[in-house]
Amino acid sequence: MAAILSGVTYRIALATSAAQPDLDDRGQEILAALRAAGHEAEAAVWTDSSVDWEQFDAVVITGVWDYAQRYDDFLGWAWRAAAQSLVLNPEPLVRWYADKRYLADYASEGLPMVPAQFITVHDATLDHDYLGVDHVVRPTISGGLAEAFRFGPEDGAASRAKLEEIKAAGTSVMVFPYVGEVGSVSLVYIGGEYSHAFGRDLAAEVNAEPADGRPVEVLSDVEPTAAEREIADAALKPIDPANPPLYVRVDLVRTPEGDPLILEVQVVQPDLHLERVENGAVKFADAVVARIASTKA
Repeated sequence: MAAILSGVTYRIALATSAAQPDLDDRGQEILAALRAAGHEAEAAVWTDSSVDWEQFDAVVITGVWDYAQRYDDFLGWAWRAAAQSLVLNPEPLVRWYADKRYLADYASEGLPMVPAQFITVHDATLDHDYLGVDHVVRPTISGGLAEAFRFGPEDGAASRAKLEEIKAAGTSVMVFPYVGEVGSVSLVYIGGEYSHAFGRDLAAEVNAEPADGRPVEVLSDVEPTAAEREIADAALKPIDPANPPLYVRVDLVRTPEGDPLILEVQVVQPDLHLERVENGAVKFADAVVARIASTKA
């Protein structure tokens, strides 16, 4: 399957990190699909001050695996780039979803969520609601589960110490019950439409060493249930329709009873694993071109 030829040539940047200035293999596949459709596409390092973002019809966030380590710089860059070009995903979404405290807003909407407690850098307490059970402590600004730390009910002192360490680094903390032993499924949406899904082994991902900056994800083939599709679709509803995302990944876990709960809704640099769907890079490229065309209509 070839990418759709739009009849118009767009100039498109795939934003990446300095550690991977030429993108990884998956980013290169998207570049190839865009070029095959007749567009000028190139990788551009988001921290490179010499890049003129205004020259691009769109800037697609695809390889900024270091955003969590340079959070303030990243948000500043996204804001400046959005003033010069079409940033995908849109900057207001990037700003809201980059900090996992957005999950508290989802819970307030009544959506079925993995329960979580959020402790800000200004909170004096080091105690939390999950000290008596297996639980995970992670920064609210983090990529993947590499920076998530699992503790048992007997690890109260270590859990508090990790919480204090994260706060001392200037980041709020998210604590939630450990869910690695239950099934997990991630559903991917591209251009507003459901695309594909895959299973994940959360137990193997917690505190795993990132590979080339990319969070480690241990995958399996899975077909989401009707209930999982329904919950994932519902997870998109709080997104402002004025700033529709190019891509979204909804991560769900299953309770022991089989009920799906939302773990995360990712619109900032999730791994979409386009290789797990036929012509995934082409589908993504077509969605990019369609979004650009819609803004210029």
